[in-house]
Amino acid sequence: MEINGDGMKNKWMQKTLYRLASLILALSIGFTSYATEDIQDEIDKQQEEIDKTEQEIQETRDKQKKLEDAKASMESYLKDLNNQYASISEQIEDLNNQIQEKEKEIEQTQADLEEAKKTEEKQYEDMKARIQYMYEHSQGSLLSMLLEEGSFAAALNRAGYVASIAAYDREMMEAYMAQKEAIADKEIQLEGEKAALDELQANVLEKQKEVSALASSTSGKINQHVSDIAAARAALNGKENTLENQKEVLAELIAEKKRIEARLEAAKLAEINNSLGSNTVGVQTSTQDYAQNGGYSATEEEVTALAVLIHCEAANQGDAGRLAVGAVVMNRIRDPRFAQNTIMSVIRAPGQFSPVTSGRFDLVLEQDLASVSQACFSAARRAIAGESNVGNRVFFRTHQNNPALSGLIIGAHIFSYTWNYAPEEGSQPTPEPEQPEEQPEEPEQPEEPDTSEETNEPEQPDGGEQPSETGEPDGTEQPDETGQPNEGEQSG
Repeated sequence: MEINGDGMKNKWMQKTLYRLASLILALSIGFTSYATEDIQDEIDKQQEEIDKTEQEIQETRDKQKKLEDAKASMESYLKDLNNQYASISEQIEDLNNQIQEKEKEIEQTQADLEEAKKTEEKQYEDMKARIQYMYEHSQGSLLSMLLEEGSFAAALNRAGYVASIAAYDREMMEAYMAQKEAIADKEIQLEGEKAALDELQANVLEKQKEVSALASSTSGKINQHVSDIAAARAALNGKENTLENQKEVLAELIAEKKRIEARLEAAKLAEINNSLGSNTVGVQTSTQDYAQNGGYSATEEEVTALAVLIHCEAANQGDAGRLAVGAVVMNRIRDPRFAQNTIMSVIRAPGQFSPVTSGRFDLVLEQDLASVSQACFSAARRAIAGESNVGNRVFFRTHQNNPALSGLIIGAHIFSYTWNYAPEEGSQPTPEPEQPEEQPEEPEQPEEPDTSEETNEPEQPDGGEQPSETGEPDGTEQPDETGQPNEGEQSG
């Protein structure tokens, strides 16, 4: 159940108060037990809604945390991608420079190759002309050269010169051809290097596109996470407002339940006073009534349950008060007036123990067992072993200093053999002479009762839930005319 806005909250409060008014009306016409049960149902339902809302809040917080972690991870990944993109851009720029330099080298090589080709062609033509000339004049004899030159030495020089020119032409031709081949090889090499650079550039550009696409996708995911986080925060705020409203409604339900139970307690006390007579003065004592009964074979679950009940009823009542509550439970198992014969059946008997009726007993038993002190466990084990400081008494309620109530007062509770706390027949029990009262490690005085007109109940001591606070008598069960306990009927 979610309550959104003041309008919904007011509507829910009005509906709740209407139900409360109906319950009060039921109370006024005698259906008091049904009224308390109905309002407790409302409290339980409201608590379930609160638990559900708290779980949703925790789930929303977990979701928000995961989104924030994912966003941080994505931002880190995007930063890495941006660094990669910058590095790739630098590689691309370097490759572009290398390609440009390689293209210039290729252009220069091509120019050199063209120049070499021209030189080769010119040399070839010159050589061809000289060879042709020498071939055409090769019929001349050394004698004719001698006659032309005028001396034999000059003729020999001329012949050697011709031979030198021919050899030079051959050497130059071979050199030019080798140079041309080298330039051609260099051109092929440069073209290959440029092709490799082009291929590398294409690969780097493709990588750059991939990184850019990943960066764009990651940015989109980050934006989506930002949007989801904002939505989670808005949902969390709404659920926290809902939880606050639900707790306000629960507080009002609990307050109304306390008011109803206070009226129940007052009516039950009036019933007791009427049964005793208006002039009856109760006989009260604080002298504990020690007894040692047979032990009960209890399971660990039963020991724990009794310790939890003692914790809820008398956690701050000292060792004597804690033992007394445990002894009442065990006395009921032995008392033939009661049909229950196990610890759990006594504790769970309808309308008998206010912590069970209010749900606090189960809350501690299931969720807060660590709060139960070892002193409560010790009192439970002592009572289970048969030890009692209230004799065979089987009823107790919060002591309100009412003069009509008779019984044994220990701490904030008064214990009795009868449901209406009538004066006990005969003399009051006295303690066994050789068994002194056990002193608590840290004796605690019960708090002064609250004389507020609204509740007419004593203030609840810390650590223990007092029966009068809920309006249900702790450990009190009214017998019918046959003297047997009336199962399921709440009494005061």
